[in-house]
Amino acid sequence: MLATLTFLSLAGYLYSSGLHQFALASAILGLIFHGIGRKNQSTIQIIVFALIIDILAFTIILPLLPRLLNHYNVHDKSEFYLWCKQHIIEFRNLLGGGDRLDIVLFGGFVGSLFSFLQFVISPLIGAFSDSFGRKFVLVTSMFGNALSMGLWIFADSFFVFLLSRIVGGLTEGNVQMSIAMITDITPEESRSKNLAWVGISFALGFTVGPPLGAYLAKMDLKQVFPDLPVNSFSTPALFAFVLICIETVYLILYLPETKGFKKVDNKKKSDYSNPNSLAFLGWIHFLFLFVFSGMEFTLTFLTFDRFKFTNVSQGMLLGYLGILSALVQGGYVRRVAHKKMSEASLVFQGILSCSIGLAILGHFAFDLTWLYIGATFLAFTSGTVVTSLTSLASLSRDEHDESQGKILGTFRSMGQLGRSLGPIASCTGYYILGSRTIYLTSGALLFVLALACKQLLVPVKVKKA
Repeated sequence: MLATLTFLSLAGYLYSSGLHQFALASAILGLIFHGIGRKNQSTIQIIVFALIIDILAFTIILPLLPRLLNHYNVHDKSEFYLWCKQHIIEFRNLLGGGDRLDIVLFGGFVGSLFSFLQFVISPLIGAFSDSFGRKFVLVTSMFGNALSMGLWIFADSFFVFLLSRIVGGLTEGNVQMSIAMITDITPEESRSKNLAWVGISFALGFTVGPPLGAYLAKMDLKQVFPDLPVNSFSTPALFAFVLICIETVYLILYLPETKGFKKVDNKKKSDYSNPNSLAFLGWIHFLFLFVFSGMEFTLTFLTFDRFKFTNVSQGMLLGYLGILSALVQGGYVRRVAHKKMSEASLVFQGILSCSIGLAILGHFAFDLTWLYIGATFLAFTSGTVVTSLTSLASLSRDEHDESQGKILGTFRSMGQLGRSLGPIASCTGYYILGSRTIYLTSGALLFVLALACKQLLVPVKVKKA
Protein backbone atom coordinates (compact mmCIF):
# COMPACT_ATOMS: atom_id res chain seq x y z
CA MET A 1 0.00 0.00 0.00
CA LEU A 2 2.86 2.39 0.88
CA ALA A 3 4.57 1.76 -2.47
CA THR A 4 1.28 2.30 -4.30
CA LEU A 5 0.62 5.63 -2.59
CA THR A 6 4.23 6.70 -3.14
CA PHE A 7 4.13 6.10 -6.88
CA LEU A 8 0.68 7.66 -7.30
CA SER A 9 1.75 10.72 -5.33
CA LEU A 10 4.90 10.94 -7.42
CA ALA A 11 2.74 10.71 -10.54
CA GLY A 12 0.71 13.71 -9.40
CA TYR A 13 3.85 15.72 -8.69
CA LEU A 14 5.44 14.84 -12.05
CA TYR A 15 2.25 15.69 -13.94
CA SER A 16 1.95 19.08 -12.23
CA SER A 17 5.61 19.69 -13.12
CA GLY A 18 4.91 19.09 -16.80
CA LEU A 19 6.70 15.70 -16.94
CA HIS A 20 3.66 13.91 -18.32
CA GLN A 21 5.53 10.87 -19.66
CA PHE A 22 7.15 10.11 -16.31
CA ALA A 23 3.85 10.83 -14.51
CA LEU A 24 2.09 8.17 -16.60
CA ALA A 25 4.89 5.68 -15.97
CA SER A 26 4.76 6.35 -12.24
CA ALA A 27 0.98 5.91 -12.17
CA ILE A 28 1.26 2.54 -13.95
CA LEU A 29 3.91 1.41 -11.46
CA GLY A 30 1.57 2.40 -8.64
CA LEU A 31 -1.23 0.29 -10.08
CA ILE A 32 1.18 -2.63 -10.54
CA PHE A 33 2.24 -2.45 -6.90
CA HIS A 34 -1.43 -2.34 -5.91
CA GLY A 35 -2.01 -5.53 -7.91
CA ILE A 36 0.93 -7.47 -6.55
CA GLY A 37 0.09 -6.46 -3.00
CA ARG A 38 -3.28 -8.22 -2.98
CA LYS A 39 -3.59 -11.16 -0.62
CA ASN A 40 -4.75 -14.70 -1.38
CA GLN A 41 -3.82 -14.64 -5.05
CA SER A 42 -4.16 -17.96 -6.86
CA THR A 43 -1.18 -19.45 -8.68
CA ILE A 44 -2.73 -18.69 -12.07
CA GLN A 45 -3.37 -15.08 -11.02
CA ILE A 46 0.29 -14.73 -10.01
CA ILE A 47 1.48 -16.24 -13.29
CA VAL A 48 -0.80 -14.08 -15.42
CA PHE A 49 -0.06 -10.85 -13.57
CA ALA A 50 3.69 -11.40 -13.86
CA LEU A 51 3.31 -12.28 -17.52
CA ILE A 52 1.40 -9.06 -18.22
CA ILE A 53 4.24 -7.06 -16.65
CA ASP A 54 6.79 -8.99 -18.71
CA ILE A 55 4.97 -8.50 -22.01
CA LEU A 56 4.36 -4.85 -21.20
CA ALA A 57 8.13 -4.43 -20.89
CA PHE A 58 8.78 -6.48 -24.02
CA THR A 59 6.31 -4.64 -26.27
CA ILE A 60 7.51 -1.14 -25.40
CA ILE A 61 10.11 -1.35 -28.17
CA LEU A 62 7.76 -2.40 -30.99
CA PRO A 63 6.64 0.99 -32.37
CA LEU A 64 10.13 2.42 -31.88
CA LEU A 65 12.17 0.01 -33.99
CA PRO A 66 11.99 1.79 -37.39
CA ARG A 67 13.00 5.14 -35.92
CA LEU A 68 15.49 3.55 -33.52
CA LEU A 69 17.32 1.92 -36.44
CA ASN A 70 17.17 5.20 -38.33
CA HIS A 71 18.69 6.88 -35.27
CA TYR A 72 21.72 4.58 -35.42
CA ASN A 73 21.91 5.04 -39.18
CA VAL A 74 22.30 8.78 -38.66
CA HIS A 75 24.43 8.91 -35.51
CA ASP A 76 26.44 5.68 -35.25
CA LYS A 77 29.67 5.87 -37.26
CA SER A 78 31.42 2.97 -35.49
CA GLU A 79 33.26 0.29 -37.46
CA PHE A 80 30.81 -2.37 -36.31
CA TYR A 81 27.76 -0.50 -37.55
CA LEU A 82 29.43 0.35 -40.85
CA TRP A 83 30.37 -3.33 -41.23
CA CYS A 84 26.74 -4.38 -40.63
CA LYS A 85 25.48 -1.70 -42.98
CA GLN A 86 27.89 -2.81 -45.69
CA HIS A 87 26.52 -6.36 -45.51
CA ILE A 88 22.97 -5.01 -45.75
CA ILE A 89 23.97 -3.04 -48.83
CA GLU A 90 25.59 -6.14 -50.37
CA PHE A 91 22.42 -8.12 -49.71
CA ARG A 92 20.31 -5.34 -51.19
CA ASN A 93 22.54 -5.24 -54.28
CA LEU A 94 21.95 -8.95 -54.76
CA LEU A 95 18.25 -8.20 -54.82
CA GLY A 96 18.71 -5.19 -57.06
CA GLY A 97 17.45 -1.66 -56.47
CA GLY A 98 18.24 1.45 -54.49
CA ASP A 99 18.57 2.25 -50.81
CA ARG A 100 14.97 3.42 -50.22
CA LEU A 101 14.08 0.47 -48.03
CA ASP A 102 17.47 -0.36 -46.47
CA ILE A 103 15.99 0.32 -43.04
CA VAL A 104 13.32 -2.34 -43.68
CA LEU A 105 15.94 -4.96 -44.51
CA PHE A 106 17.97 -3.92 -41.47
CA GLY A 107 14.88 -4.23 -39.30
CA GLY A 108 14.15 -7.67 -40.70
CA PHE A 109 17.53 -9.02 -39.67
CA VAL A 110 17.41 -7.40 -36.22
CA GLY A 111 13.88 -8.68 -35.64
CA SER A 112 14.83 -12.20 -36.68
CA LEU A 113 17.85 -12.43 -34.40
CA PHE A 114 15.86 -12.46 -31.15
CA SER A 115 13.49 -15.19 -32.36
CA PHE A 116 16.31 -17.33 -33.79
CA LEU A 117 18.03 -17.32 -30.41
CA GLN A 118 14.70 -18.32 -28.83
CA PHE A 119 14.48 -21.18 -31.34
CA VAL A 120 17.88 -22.39 -30.14
CA ILE A 121 17.32 -21.95 -26.40
CA SER A 122 13.63 -22.87 -25.89
CA PRO A 123 14.08 -26.69 -25.76
CA LEU A 124 16.95 -26.25 -23.30
CA ILE A 125 14.92 -23.93 -21.08
CA GLY A 126 12.09 -26.48 -21.08
CA ALA A 127 14.43 -29.37 -20.26
CA PHE A 128 16.12 -27.40 -17.47
CA SER A 129 12.72 -26.61 -15.96
CA ASP A 130 11.90 -30.35 -15.92
CA SER A 131 15.10 -30.97 -13.96
CA PHE A 132 15.45 -27.90 -11.73
CA GLY A 133 11.88 -26.62 -11.44
CA ARG A 134 9.86 -23.98 -13.24
CA LYS A 135 10.36 -21.21 -10.67
CA PHE A 136 14.15 -21.49 -10.58
CA VAL A 137 14.44 -21.34 -14.37
CA LEU A 138 11.92 -18.49 -14.63
CA VAL A 139 13.64 -16.33 -12.02
CA THR A 140 17.03 -17.01 -13.62
CA SER A 141 15.68 -15.90 -16.99
CA MET A 142 14.37 -12.71 -15.38
CA PHE A 143 17.89 -11.70 -14.38
CA GLY A 144 18.88 -12.11 -18.02
CA ASN A 145 15.95 -9.95 -19.09
CA ALA A 146 17.00 -7.24 -16.63
CA LEU A 147 20.54 -7.31 -18.04
CA SER A 148 19.14 -7.02 -21.55
CA MET A 149 17.06 -3.96 -20.66
CA GLY A 150 19.99 -2.44 -18.79
CA LEU A 151 22.15 -2.70 -21.89
CA TRP A 152 19.43 -1.05 -23.96
CA ILE A 153 19.35 1.93 -21.58
CA PHE A 154 23.02 2.62 -22.32
CA ALA A 155 22.92 1.60 -25.99
CA ASP A 156 24.43 4.73 -27.48
CA SER A 157 25.85 2.50 -30.22
CA PHE A 158 24.25 -0.13 -32.42
CA PHE A 159 26.67 -2.75 -31.04
CA VAL A 160 25.35 -2.36 -27.49
CA PHE A 161 21.75 -2.38 -28.70
CA LEU A 162 22.38 -5.58 -30.66
CA LEU A 163 24.09 -7.10 -27.62
CA SER A 164 20.98 -6.33 -25.56
CA ARG A 165 18.85 -8.21 -28.11
CA ILE A 166 21.23 -11.19 -28.00
CA VAL A 167 21.14 -11.37 -24.21
CA GLY A 168 17.35 -11.06 -24.24
CA GLY A 169 16.96 -13.75 -26.88
CA LEU A 170 19.09 -16.23 -24.95
CA THR A 171 17.43 -15.63 -21.58
CA GLU A 172 13.74 -14.86 -22.25
CA GLY A 173 11.72 -17.69 -20.72
CA ASN A 174 8.69 -16.08 -19.12
CA VAL A 175 6.13 -16.98 -21.78
CA GLN A 176 7.37 -20.55 -22.09
CA MET A 177 7.47 -21.09 -18.33
CA SER A 178 4.03 -19.50 -17.89
CA ILE A 179 2.57 -21.98 -20.39
CA ALA A 180 4.35 -24.89 -18.66
CA MET A 181 3.17 -23.80 -15.19
CA ILE A 182 -0.45 -23.35 -16.28
CA THR A 183 -0.25 -26.80 -17.89
CA ASP A 184 1.17 -28.20 -14.62
CA ILE A 185 -1.77 -27.03 -12.52
CA THR A 186 -4.65 -27.23 -15.00
CA PRO A 187 -6.83 -30.30 -15.69
CA GLU A 188 -7.14 -31.34 -19.32
CA GLU A 189 -10.77 -30.36 -19.73
CA SER A 190 -10.05 -26.70 -18.88
CA ARG A 191 -6.60 -26.51 -20.50
CA SER A 192 -7.64 -24.29 -23.42
CA LYS A 193 -9.66 -22.02 -21.14
CA ASN A 194 -6.73 -21.35 -18.82
CA LEU A 195 -4.07 -21.16 -21.53
CA ALA A 196 -6.18 -18.41 -23.07
CA TRP A 197 -4.90 -16.25 -20.21
CA VAL A 198 -1.48 -16.29 -21.87
CA GLY A 199 -3.02 -14.84 -25.02
CA ILE A 200 -4.99 -12.31 -22.98
CA SER A 201 -1.76 -11.27 -21.27
CA PHE A 202 -0.18 -10.76 -24.67
CA ALA A 203 -3.16 -8.74 -25.81
CA LEU A 204 -3.12 -6.51 -22.73
CA GLY A 205 0.62 -6.05 -23.06
CA PHE A 206 0.23 -5.09 -26.70
CA THR A 207 -2.58 -2.72 -25.75
CA VAL A 208 -0.54 -0.72 -23.24
CA GLY A 209 3.11 -1.42 -24.13
CA PRO A 210 3.46 0.06 -27.64
CA PRO A 211 1.52 3.28 -26.94
CA LEU A 212 3.42 3.66 -23.68
CA GLY A 213 6.75 3.11 -25.44
CA ALA A 214 5.85 5.69 -28.08
CA TYR A 215 4.74 8.14 -25.40
CA LEU A 216 7.83 7.69 -23.24
CA ALA A 217 10.07 8.12 -26.28
CA LYS A 218 9.07 11.80 -26.29
CA MET A 219 11.30 12.23 -23.24
CA ASP A 220 14.90 12.20 -24.52
CA LEU A 221 17.31 11.14 -21.77
CA LYS A 222 20.19 12.19 -24.01
CA GLN A 223 19.14 15.80 -23.50
CA VAL A 224 18.66 15.32 -19.75
CA PHE A 225 21.96 13.46 -19.24
CA PRO A 226 24.20 14.46 -22.17
CA ASP A 227 27.31 12.97 -20.56
CA LEU A 228 25.87 9.48 -20.12
CA PRO A 229 26.09 6.85 -22.90
CA VAL A 230 22.32 6.86 -23.47
CA ASN A 231 20.29 7.37 -26.63
CA SER A 232 17.10 9.17 -27.59
CA PHE A 233 15.07 6.03 -26.85
CA SER A 234 16.53 5.21 -23.43
CA THR A 235 13.49 6.41 -21.45
CA PRO A 236 11.28 3.48 -22.58
CA ALA A 237 14.20 1.13 -21.87
CA LEU A 238 14.57 2.52 -18.35
CA PHE A 239 10.89 2.01 -17.64
CA ALA A 240 11.05 -1.54 -19.02
CA PHE A 241 14.04 -2.23 -16.76
CA VAL A 242 12.07 -1.08 -13.70
CA LEU A 243 9.15 -3.34 -14.69
CA ILE A 244 11.45 -6.35 -15.04
CA CYS A 245 12.98 -5.71 -11.61
CA ILE A 246 9.54 -5.46 -10.00
CA GLU A 247 8.40 -8.65 -11.72
CA THR A 248 11.50 -10.54 -10.57
CA VAL A 249 11.01 -9.62 -6.91
CA TYR A 250 7.29 -10.43 -7.18
CA LEU A 251 7.98 -13.91 -8.58
CA ILE A 252 10.59 -14.66 -5.92
CA LEU A 253 8.21 -13.70 -3.12
CA TYR A 254 4.89 -15.11 -4.31
CA LEU A 255 5.23 -17.76 -7.03
CA PRO A 256 5.10 -21.38 -5.80
CA GLU A 257 6.81 -24.24 -7.62
CA THR A 258 4.31 -25.95 -9.94
CA LYS A 259 6.32 -28.89 -11.29
CA GLY A 260 4.77 -32.08 -9.96
CA PHE A 261 1.55 -30.30 -8.92
CA LYS A 262 -1.35 -32.78 -8.72
CA LYS A 263 -3.91 -31.37 -11.15
CA VAL A 264 -7.06 -33.31 -10.34
CA ASP A 265 -8.38 -36.16 -8.31
CA ASN A 266 -7.86 -39.54 -9.96
CA LYS A 267 -11.62 -40.13 -10.07
CA LYS A 268 -12.07 -37.05 -12.26
CA LYS A 269 -9.30 -37.77 -14.75
CA SER A 270 -10.19 -38.01 -18.41
CA ASP A 271 -8.65 -40.13 -21.11
CA TYR A 272 -7.71 -37.79 -23.96
CA SER A 273 -6.95 -39.08 -27.41
CA ASN A 274 -5.01 -36.56 -29.48
CA PRO A 275 -4.26 -37.96 -32.95
CA ASN A 276 -2.16 -34.91 -33.89
CA SER A 277 1.54 -35.61 -33.35
CA LEU A 278 3.74 -33.00 -31.70
CA ALA A 279 5.85 -32.81 -34.87
CA PHE A 280 2.77 -32.10 -37.01
CA LEU A 281 1.55 -29.39 -34.64
CA GLY A 282 5.04 -27.92 -34.58
CA TRP A 283 5.12 -27.65 -38.37
CA ILE A 284 1.74 -25.88 -38.43
CA HIS A 285 3.07 -23.54 -35.76
CA PHE A 286 6.19 -22.88 -37.84
CA LEU A 287 4.38 -22.28 -41.13
CA PHE A 288 1.77 -20.01 -39.60
CA LEU A 289 4.23 -17.87 -37.66
CA PHE A 290 6.64 -17.76 -40.61
CA VAL A 291 4.01 -15.81 -42.54
CA PHE A 292 2.09 -14.09 -39.73
CA SER A 293 5.07 -12.81 -37.73
CA GLY A 294 6.81 -11.61 -40.86
CA MET A 295 3.82 -9.58 -42.01
CA GLU A 296 3.16 -8.42 -38.46
CA PHE A 297 6.75 -7.19 -38.34
CA THR A 298 6.36 -5.23 -41.58
CA LEU A 299 3.11 -3.61 -40.43
CA THR A 300 4.92 -0.70 -38.77
CA PHE A 301 6.97 -0.24 -41.93
CA LEU A 302 3.78 -0.34 -44.05
CA THR A 303 2.14 2.38 -41.98
CA PHE A 304 5.33 4.44 -41.98
CA ASP A 305 5.68 4.03 -45.76
CA ARG A 306 2.04 4.72 -46.69
CA PHE A 307 0.87 7.06 -43.93
CA LYS A 308 4.11 8.44 -42.38
CA PHE A 309 2.96 7.20 -38.98
CA THR A 310 4.69 8.70 -35.96
CA ASN A 311 5.66 6.68 -32.86
CA VAL A 312 2.34 7.67 -31.27
CA SER A 313 0.31 6.63 -34.34
CA GLN A 314 2.13 3.29 -34.43
CA GLY A 315 1.42 2.79 -30.74
CA MET A 316 -2.28 3.56 -31.20
CA LEU A 317 -2.62 0.98 -33.98
CA LEU A 318 -0.83 -1.72 -31.98
CA GLY A 319 -2.92 -0.82 -28.95
CA TYR A 320 -6.09 -1.28 -31.02
CA LEU A 321 -4.85 -4.72 -32.07
CA GLY A 322 -4.17 -5.59 -28.45
CA ILE A 323 -7.61 -4.53 -27.19
CA LEU A 324 -9.45 -6.55 -29.84
CA SER A 325 -7.22 -9.57 -29.30
CA ALA A 326 -7.93 -9.48 -25.56
CA LEU A 327 -11.67 -9.33 -26.24
CA VAL A 328 -11.41 -12.31 -28.60
CA GLN A 329 -9.45 -14.30 -26.03
CA GLY A 330 -11.69 -13.49 -23.08
CA GLY A 331 -15.06 -13.23 -24.79
CA TYR A 332 -14.74 -15.96 -27.41
CA VAL A 333 -11.88 -18.45 -26.99
CA ARG A 334 -12.36 -18.97 -23.24
CA ARG A 335 -16.10 -19.51 -23.75
CA VAL A 336 -16.13 -21.88 -26.71
CA ALA A 337 -12.79 -23.74 -26.74
CA HIS A 338 -13.17 -27.43 -25.93
CA LYS A 339 -16.85 -26.91 -25.10
CA LYS A 340 -18.77 -25.67 -28.11
CA MET A 341 -15.91 -25.75 -30.61
CA SER A 342 -12.68 -27.72 -30.98
CA GLU A 343 -9.23 -26.16 -30.89
CA ALA A 344 -8.73 -27.39 -34.45
CA SER A 345 -11.71 -25.30 -35.61
CA LEU A 346 -10.35 -22.23 -33.86
CA VAL A 347 -7.00 -22.68 -35.60
CA PHE A 348 -8.77 -22.83 -38.98
CA GLN A 349 -10.86 -19.74 -38.23
CA GLY A 350 -7.85 -17.75 -37.08
CA ILE A 351 -5.64 -18.57 -40.06
CA LEU A 352 -8.47 -17.87 -42.50
CA SER A 353 -9.10 -14.52 -40.78
CA CYS A 354 -5.43 -13.62 -41.17
CA SER A 355 -5.59 -14.46 -44.88
CA ILE A 356 -8.50 -12.04 -45.32
CA GLY A 357 -6.84 -9.35 -43.22
CA LEU A 358 -3.58 -9.44 -45.18
CA ALA A 359 -5.47 -9.22 -48.47
CA ILE A 360 -7.32 -6.14 -47.21
CA LEU A 361 -4.11 -4.50 -46.00
CA GLY A 362 -2.36 -5.18 -49.28
CA HIS A 363 -5.09 -4.16 -51.72
CA PHE A 364 -7.33 -1.64 -49.94
CA ALA A 365 -5.43 -0.11 -47.01
CA PHE A 366 -4.47 3.21 -48.56
CA ASP A 367 -6.68 5.07 -46.10
CA LEU A 368 -7.05 4.66 -42.36
CA THR A 369 -10.50 3.06 -42.49
CA TRP A 370 -9.31 0.08 -44.53
CA LEU A 371 -6.12 -0.10 -42.46
CA TYR A 372 -8.12 -0.63 -39.28
CA ILE A 373 -10.52 -3.07 -40.97
CA GLY A 374 -7.58 -5.23 -42.01
CA ALA A 375 -6.07 -4.91 -38.54
CA THR A 376 -9.36 -6.15 -37.04
CA PHE A 377 -9.00 -9.47 -38.87
CA LEU A 378 -5.39 -9.76 -37.66
CA ALA A 379 -6.55 -9.19 -34.08
CA PHE A 380 -8.93 -12.14 -34.34
CA THR A 381 -6.04 -14.25 -35.60
CA SER A 382 -3.82 -13.13 -32.75
CA GLY A 383 -6.47 -14.18 -30.25
CA THR A 384 -7.11 -17.68 -31.58
CA VAL A 385 -4.36 -19.55 -33.44
CA VAL A 386 -1.33 -19.80 -31.14
CA THR A 387 -3.39 -20.38 -27.98
CA SER A 388 -5.33 -23.21 -29.62
CA LEU A 389 -2.21 -24.82 -31.11
CA THR A 390 -0.46 -24.61 -27.74
CA SER A 391 -3.40 -26.31 -26.05
CA LEU A 392 -3.25 -29.14 -28.59
CA ALA A 393 0.50 -29.47 -28.07
CA SER A 394 0.10 -29.64 -24.29
CA LEU A 395 -2.31 -32.54 -24.74
CA SER A 396 -0.26 -34.43 -27.32
CA ARG A 397 1.73 -36.42 -24.77
CA ASP A 398 0.13 -35.35 -21.50
CA GLU A 399 0.86 -38.66 -19.80
CA HIS A 400 4.58 -37.81 -19.69
CA ASP A 401 4.31 -35.08 -17.10
CA GLU A 402 7.99 -35.25 -16.24
CA SER A 403 8.94 -34.00 -19.70
CA GLN A 404 6.15 -31.45 -20.14
CA GLY A 405 8.59 -28.54 -20.11
CA LYS A 406 10.70 -30.09 -22.85
CA ILE A 407 7.61 -30.93 -24.94
CA LEU A 408 6.29 -27.38 -24.78
CA GLY A 409 9.79 -25.99 -25.30
CA THR A 410 10.19 -28.03 -28.49
CA PHE A 411 6.80 -26.87 -29.74
CA ARG A 412 7.60 -23.24 -28.94
CA SER A 413 10.99 -23.63 -30.63
CA MET A 414 9.32 -24.41 -33.96
CA GLY A 415 7.23 -21.27 -33.66
CA GLN A 416 10.29 -19.20 -32.84
CA LEU A 417 12.04 -20.58 -35.92
CA GLY A 418 9.11 -19.26 -37.95
CA ARG A 419 9.38 -15.92 -36.15
CA SER A 420 13.11 -15.75 -36.89
CA LEU A 421 12.84 -16.50 -40.61
CA GLY A 422 9.55 -14.69 -41.21
CA PRO A 423 10.75 -11.09 -40.79
CA ILE A 424 13.74 -11.68 -43.09
CA ALA A 425 11.58 -13.24 -45.78
CA SER A 426 8.80 -10.68 -45.44
CA CYS A 427 11.11 -7.66 -45.39
CA THR A 428 12.95 -9.04 -48.43
CA GLY A 429 9.63 -9.57 -50.20
CA TYR A 430 8.46 -6.13 -49.12
CA TYR A 431 11.62 -4.68 -50.63
CA ILE A 432 11.51 -6.61 -53.94
CA LEU A 433 7.76 -6.86 -54.57
CA GLY A 434 6.37 -3.87 -52.74
CA SER A 435 3.81 -3.77 -49.93
CA ARG A 436 0.75 -4.61 -52.04
CA THR A 437 2.16 -7.75 -53.67
CA ILE A 438 3.82 -9.20 -50.56
CA TYR A 439 0.66 -8.76 -48.47
CA LEU A 440 -1.55 -10.37 -51.13
CA THR A 441 0.92 -13.23 -51.61
CA SER A 442 1.14 -13.87 -47.88
CA GLY A 443 -2.65 -13.83 -47.61
CA ALA A 444 -2.86 -16.46 -50.37
CA LEU A 445 -0.28 -18.67 -48.62
CA LEU A 446 -2.24 -18.55 -45.37
CA PHE A 447 -5.46 -19.34 -47.23
CA VAL A 448 -3.82 -22.56 -48.47
CA LEU A 449 -2.60 -23.33 -44.92
CA ALA A 450 -6.11 -22.74 -43.54
CA LEU A 451 -7.56 -25.25 -46.02
CA ALA A 452 -4.84 -27.76 -45.11
CA CYS A 453 -5.64 -27.38 -41.39
CA LYS A 454 -9.34 -27.83 -42.14
CA GLN A 455 -8.58 -31.17 -43.79
CA LEU A 456 -5.68 -32.52 -41.71
CA LEU A 457 -5.95 -31.10 -38.17
CA VAL A 458 -8.04 -33.51 -36.09
CA PRO A 459 -9.97 -32.41 -32.97
CA VAL A 460 -8.99 -33.95 -29.63
CA LYS A 461 -11.31 -36.73 -28.53
CA VAL A 462 -12.34 -37.05 -24.90
CA LYS A 463 -13.45 -40.27 -23.24
CA LYS A 464 -14.49 -40.26 -19.64
CA ALA A 465 -12.76 -42.88 -17.57
